[in-house]
Amino acid sequence: MPAQSDIDSNGETGVRSALLLIAGFFALRLLISWVFPATNDEAYAITVSRDWSLSYFDHPPVAFTLARLMAWLTGTESVAVIRLPFIFAGAVSGWLIWDITRLAYGRSAAFWALAWYSVAPFFFISAGHFVVPDGPLNLALLATLRLVLPDLLAPGAKLRTSRWLSAGLFFALALASKYQAALFGLSALIFLIASPAHRRLLASPTLWATLAIAMLGLVPTLVWNASHDWISITFQAGRASADSGILHPVNFLSVLGGQIIYLLPGTWLVILTASLGGLIRPERTADRLFAWFAIVPPALFLAIALLSRDSLAHWAMSGFMFGFPLAGRWTANNVDRFRGLILFTFRAACALVPAVALIVALQSRYSLAGRVIPGLPQDWEIGRELQDWTALAEAWPKLGAPSAVIVKSWVFGAKAGHALGPTIDVIPLSDPRHFQYLETGAHDTAIAVLPARAGDDESMLRDYVRLLENAGYRPTGDPTVISQMAGSRPQFELLVIPVEKQ
Repeated sequence: MPAQSDIDSNGETGVRSALLLIAGFFALRLLISWVFPATNDEAYAITVSRDWSLSYFDHPPVAFTLARLMAWLTGTESVAVIRLPFIFAGAVSGWLIWDITRLAYGRSAAFWALAWYSVAPFFFISAGHFVVPDGPLNLALLATLRLVLPDLLAPGAKLRTSRWLSAGLFFALALASKYQAALFGLSALIFLIASPAHRRLLASPTLWATLAIAMLGLVPTLVWNASHDWISITFQAGRASADSGILHPVNFLSVLGGQIIYLLPGTWLVILTASLGGLIRPERTADRLFAWFAIVPPALFLAIALLSRDSLAHWAMSGFMFGFPLAGRWTANNVDRFRGLILFTFRAACALVPAVALIVALQSRYSLAGRVIPGLPQDWEIGRELQDWTALAEAWPKLGAPSAVIVKSWVFGAKAGHALGPTIDVIPLSDPRHFQYLETGAHDTAIAVLPARAGDDESMLRDYVRLLENAGYRPTGDPTVISQMAGSRPQFELLVIPVEKQ
């Protein structure tokens, strides 16, 4: 809660409170980042970006390029270092949410918009922390809206061309970050059509010049896809395509539940109701504006979730992000009425969300639960998805230090490649994602690696050897079992097999 010295005569909070809140959560992210091992997606981005590409199998190029640029500038692939620009993007995004809400609804609403953004689990730990496209995407989209917001809030005024053209550059950056940026453009178009006061903008040369600049952000992705059989666009479209008219209510509920958790239940409910109110009975231009941006992506992805089986909850988060100004306004209007509940919810979230993230990080790296409960079953430990494969790197010289590692899929390739470093080629046998486009040498011998839980070794090994043989590799020695530790606790095993090309 802001200090009394930060409240003006109208009861509105000021810049100092916003900066303190941003700085506090920035520091928490830095602390967690120092402990949190690389996730699958992060290890993958760091590994495949070693061979820089105009675009990538999974996403447009910005996040991968940013990861590689940090590695090049600092001389390290430590995930704590690579995360720094993404953590910075999360902090600046918080400031932009505050500033956008301030322009639309005043500083009290702005403080609460920033508050709910800061404690939302997805925006605190993933989009504002991890090496994933969401951080650059969110920053670019917020900057785009912030530049043109004064003109949108006063639709009768003359457009400031320089601001719109600058917004076009940021929208280009968003389009070069993640495919979801296109839904921002769709939301903007629907808003302009639905608002009689803004329809004139559709005839403005400034708007179309802005859009032309923004389209430049698609050029790297389109050029790369055109030379790679449109594989990235086909892959992403396939993940969101309908499944022959079959409904998937379980997937729908899973996605819906994920969205609620990612935002926190109260924030999700307020954004939903405020967005619907902004469409049905808007009191201000800003109500309708934020409502369209906040409602279109979630509605679209919930429909996709009902018709497909592979959709994910976080796909809609760049839309929900524009609901925080509405949540801030609702809170500012109701803070006196529900002061106890609002303050309790905010303070509890400030404590619990970072604490859970830090506990997960410490458990992944040090197995805190195993230290407290010595007899804790291994199945209760956090597995290979949230641990670095340091044991593989330590054992590599004893394994003969071959120049290639063979793995089952891109997930294992990401972990192995990040642990072993840029001198080792990674060869996934199935579902390689962008690994299939990396340049690799001719390797007559290599080491095949497969993670497994203790007790699963024999059956998994038989299946893996069969997969290796089908891919043209023959085992040349007995498997070696390496234990990956967290602190003094074994977490999982790495089955290591020397192979040669048949």
